[in-house]
Amino acid sequence: MKRTRWIVMITMLVGLALLISGSVVKAAVTPFGRNRWPRARVTYVIRGSAYDRRVFQTAIAAWNATGKFRFVAGSNANHQVTLMTSRAMTGLYYRLAGITFTTSPKAGYFSRARVLLLTRNLTKYHYSYWDQVHVAEHELGHVMGLNHSRAPLSVMRADNRYNGISHGDQTAVKLRYQLPVGER
Repeated sequence: MKRTRWIVMITMLVGLALLISGSVVKAAVTPFGRNRWPRARVTYVIRGSAYDRRVFQTAIAAWNATGKFRFVAGSNANHQVTLMTSRAMTGLYYRLAGITFTTSPKAGYFSRARVLLLTRNLTKYHYSYWDQVHVAEHELGHVMGLNHSRAPLSVMRADNRYNGISHGDQTAVKLRYQLPVGER
C-alpha cells in the first residue's frame, strides 16, 4: 500500500514537472505593436543620479545580452532615446512605476522615445533595486515595440516588478524586427 502511494506521488510529480517545463518551452510570444525602429539598434542617454544610471545600465545590459536588440550609448546632442526619472505621482502617473513615450512621425517607425521611472512611486511602494531594474527592462521593452503581456513570467506584464526578460519577450523582439513595419 505504501509503495503504491509513493509510485502515485512520484508519477504526479513527474507529470507536473513535464507540464511546467512544457509550458515554459511553449511560452506565448509577448505581444508587440505595429511600430518599430528602422533597425534593431538605438542610441540612448541617461539623465539622473548615479543610482538611476546604474538601474538603467543594468536593464540595458540585460536586453543587450539577449542579442535581439542593441542599445548603444549616444551623446547629449545625438541620441534617439532619453532615459530619466521623474518625481510625478498624479494624473497620468498615478501609481505607475514607469512610463514610455514614443514618437512615430514616419509611418510605422519610431524616431524618438522617452522613458521615465517614477521615483516617488518606486519609493512609496518599496521597490528594491532589482524591482526597479525589472521596471526599466519593461519600459525598454516598450521602446523596442513590445506591448503588455499576460504571461506570468514576462517582463512585459503590466504589473511586473519581479520578473526579468523571458524567452517569450526575446522571441517577440526578434519577430518584431524580422517582420515588416505594420505587421504583427
